[in-house]
Amino acid sequence: MIAKKLKIILILTLGLVYLHGLEEFLSGFPFNDPWMVFFGNLVETKTQVFYWTFHAMWWILVPVGVILLIGNRRWIHALLVLFGIIYVIELHHVIKGVLSGGYYPGMITGMIYPILGFFYWKELWNSRSTL
Repeated sequence: MIAKKLKIILILTLGLVYLHGLEEFLSGFPFNDPWMVFFGNLVETKTQVFYWTFHAMWWILVPVGVILLIGNRRWIHALLVLFGIIYVIELHHVIKGVLSGGYYPGMITGMIYPILGFFYWKELWNSRSTL
């Protein structure tokens, strides 16, 4: 069973995912991120369509994943490790902001991911024997 602290961190992360998406939308992330532009052009669609398709799937997957993780013991540790990758991936907003010397879309909420990630990985490590 997942420890109470880990459940709280997962729920906080769920909220952060949606706040982060709102920041990306309001700051024009789909048009500024080279990967979004590249993949949008690769599938011969508008960048904004690619962004919304990808993120809509992600925003549906995250709460479903959290619900499954909280209620299911089978494969739980592997899924939690896989989920924990989000804390590393989202650092790209902060890194790009630092490299550009200014604001990069998604950077404000992106700075919260490593903080939550620290506590997430700490709790995951501490609860590994009880999962």
